[in-house]
Amino acid sequence: MKILAKKDLLNVLKNWSDSYDIFAPGIKETGDIIFDRFDENTFTLDYGKPSLPQKSEVLPQNEVIFELKNGEYGEVITGNGKMLFGMRACDVMGMRQMGSFMTRDVTDPYYKSKEEGILKVVMACAGPQSETCFCTTVGSGPFAEKGFDLQFYDVGDEFLVEAESEKGKKLIADGPFGEVDDAEAGIRIEEFKTNASVSMEEVPALKEAMNRLRDGSVSEEVWEYFGRKCIVCGGCAFVCPTCTCFNVSDYVTRPGEGLRTRSWDACLFGGFTRETSGHNPRGTQALRLKRRHEHKLMHYNETDIQEGLCGCVGCGRCSDYCPVHIGTLEVVKAIAEA
Repeated sequence: MKILAKKDLLNVLKNWSDSYDIFAPGIKETGDIIFDRFDENTFTLDYGKPSLPQKSEVLPQNEVIFELKNGEYGEVITGNGKMLFGMRACDVMGMRQMGSFMTRDVTDPYYKSKEEGILKVVMACAGPQSETCFCTTVGSGPFAEKGFDLQFYDVGDEFLVEAESEKGKKLIADGPFGEVDDAEAGIRIEEFKTNASVSMEEVPALKEAMNRLRDGSVSEEVWEYFGRKCIVCGGCAFVCPTCTCFNVSDYVTRPGEGLRTRSWDACLFGGFTRETSGHNPRGTQALRLKRRHEHKLMHYNETDIQEGLCGCVGCGRCSDYCPVHIGTLEVVKAIAEA
């Protein structure tokens, strides 16, 4: 355990940027706070939940995976040293779940090459970052238990800094990071964790909804209601830290040359499960919404959820950004109340 004065953080990040391509929260001209390349002029610690999870760093929204040149096929595998500074615990859990899924049966080399080069630095949450946060209900926060390199705890004018990996330990081995008594630091961190957890609102409707999904007692009218509301934008899947659906497309770029790409897809799109025969086992929007929420809350591999409650990490972004209010919070409350 180490300690760092807040006034020294900016210099630390500038030094780290010599070795890593750092992505951190910054204030844009519009006033929005975006997780973007570190810029000392826009960097801020006054931020809540980033608008988007950092999953695009390991599973880009669009990427080339094969290319054809001069009649020969070649894989395009990229990866470099990146640091994600200021991640929230729910997004770390999202990456843990994604990593399990992408490597459980067959390791995805495109994902793996990017994930191996990323250093994750968590900023533990002292409380809810918005009214839609429910990480304590699903066991993903407000602080990370595993899957990080460094975790910062805000304790006033200083940060207590916890290292989980060898990479993390090397980063804080010297410089302005000071020594601290581990027993004293442990007491302060436990106090931080207790206060943070108590401040988070539990969502008992979620566990009730999970039980009703498992016993098959959810009325189809619930799904029909949300199916009529859904405008099929796919936004809930794109802001979700654990959604990994993608499509693969081939393009001819010039005679004898071409690319194979993969890009994000969503189970809510009508063509996602359409078969070659033309039959679609989920032919209505109600069925597609039902399947999405069953996957998050009921059907999942125990290995993939990484000691969490389910496939949802409780970030609340689907509720934040769905233009017609069909986030997980709205769905589970409707199921529990039906």
